[in-house]
Amino acid sequence: RKMGSAFLIMAVRVLILVSLLCVGVVVHARKAEPMNTFKLDLNVPPEERWKHIIEIYHSSVPLIVDYFNSLIPKEVIPIIEFVMRDLDKYFGDLGKEMTSIAEYAGIDLGMVVGLNIALELRRLGGGIPNITETHSSTDHYVFGCTSIVAQDKAGNVFHGRNMDWNLPDNLRNATIQIDYYCGNQLLFQGITTVGYVGILTGVSPYGFSVSINERDLGGNIIVNAIDAFIKRSAWCPSHLLRQVMEKCTSYSEAHKVLSDTPLVAPVYYIMAGSKSNEGAILSRDRNANPHEKLLNVSSSLPNSWYLMETNYDYWDKAPPKDDRRSYAHKYLQTLGQDNAASLSGIYSVLSQWPVWNRFTTYTALMNPAKYEIHGYDVYT
Repeated sequence: RKMGSAFLIMAVRVLILVSLLCVGVVVHARKAEPMNTFKLDLNVPPEERWKHIIEIYHSSVPLIVDYFNSLIPKEVIPIIEFVMRDLDKYFGDLGKEMTSIAEYAGIDLGMVVGLNIALELRRLGGGIPNITETHSSTDHYVFGCTSIVAQDKAGNVFHGRNMDWNLPDNLRNATIQIDYYCGNQLLFQGITTVGYVGILTGVSPYGFSVSINERDLGGNIIVNAIDAFIKRSAWCPSHLLRQVMEKCTSYSEAHKVLSDTPLVAPVYYIMAGSKSNEGAILSRDRNANPHEKLLNVSSSLPNSWYLMETNYDYWDKAPPKDDRRSYAHKYLQTLGQDNAASLSGIYSVLSQWPVWNRFTTYTALMNPAKYEIHGYDVYT
């Protein structure tokens, strides 16, 4: 499997150079290595599922947890302590997984819980990173993302994403691909960081793939926390995606669940399917009824062959110092549908500055029709 993945990345790199140089796009060098892949069997008790993974990353987990917890505002620490009183009530089996991760890694449970709700409890949209203007020495972190869905002229749909978590280089190989099984049945494949039980990128054998991008809407951490943990009326977005991957058996079912389920925090769900025109950007707030943009390829609509989302509502302008969107559109349209609507074409766009930037931690490529996912840890 690893040999096949290594061969793919070499082939992708050659195709990138040829296609980009032919259309005049400047190629930026970056180092990307295929992710390590692990099996997680959901038939195994949740207290034991992560043991074999934590044993390998035992020294990395405390550093990862420290990094993410450093991003959580101090005023939400009492919320974490409140949730810890009854993890089963709030998270079910995922709470048991968190408890076991803390035990196997020999670290405080509160820190692991903090890692797993950091995206929800930190002040969402609390500061726009300086990516496309002059770099600032004060830019120390960002939760940025770029997701692309593209359809070729034969109607095949492809999906790719960058995750900009700004993990230190020595921790980036702790972003891993997990093959989720139920006994001998492979349920789905996803990408996560060791210790994080939700998923932000995944592909299902039922012909759909999903990536989560953070939505820059501000957000109120106290309201988020009350809805999620006091009222118990909403899902953490990454936990909902894992549930969707475990339970949904079609693109349309996944689309409905991701559209209608109340969430703790605003996000974008970017979807791709196995049939032509199966693609969507679901701009979610905490309630249902998202603003959605659908893939609707038509010869009369220029550039309708792709969807692209960063971290800002597509109907509004992106901020000048983080305008990855304009660059991504430029790269996609320069390559055109013939060159960009493929795994290698999407990889080429995701490899160009500032779509790829110093914060980029991993890149994922997915072909839902073939139930295919390739994850690459990216290094500065």
